[in-house]
Amino acid sequence: EEVQPAIFTVIERLLLPVLDEKGRILDLCCGTGYTVARLEEKGYEVTGLDASARMLKFARSHAPRSRFVLADALSFHLPQSFDAAICTFDSLNHLMTLAELEAAIECVHTALLPGGLFLFDMNMESGFLSHWAEHYAIVGKKETCVLRGHYDRETRVGRYDITMFRRRKQTWQRSDTVITERCYSMKEIKAALRRAGFKEFS
Repeated sequence: EEVQPAIFTVIERLLLPVLDEKGRILDLCCGTGYTVARLEEKGYEVTGLDASARMLKFARSHAPRSRFVLADALSFHLPQSFDAAICTFDSLNHLMTLAELEAAIECVHTALLPGGLFLFDMNMESGFLSHWAEHYAIVGKKETCVLRGHYDRETRVGRYDITMFRRRKQTWQRSDTVITERCYSMKEIKAALRRAGFKEFS
């Protein structure tokens, strides 16, 4: 929960000062719409895009005045163009091949007006080495979560095995999920941006 305000602080510092107050913003992989809602409060025209219908259901409740699109980040085409695009919470790391990363970046470039800005974050290898080899648990009265992380330096793939236990009356229900991310080098990321048509980096 602490990460969300921190991410929005970066957006406020780096992106919003160079955008028109009526600027149109695309939030790629918008999830539950936290960032869309914050931008909506500031008066921006925001479109959130995500491949999960369930996530978008939450997003629409958080930001009722914004537009949401159910689409794949690798192949989306939108009828309007945007002054800026954002993609936060290392969403691009979930694309597991360089071809997928390039496809998503190309879609973003196509969606932007000339001179449009693209602000995103990605986990680099130092982050994977620091945080993707951890094992820890979050224990509550009605929910318990066990996380087991691993990062393979050879394949450059990080994996978190997550086991959730939720209390339902007198019993506990278990669910398991796996999160995987791919580590890309700065050279690969910049090359993908150049191939898509982006010319300036910072």
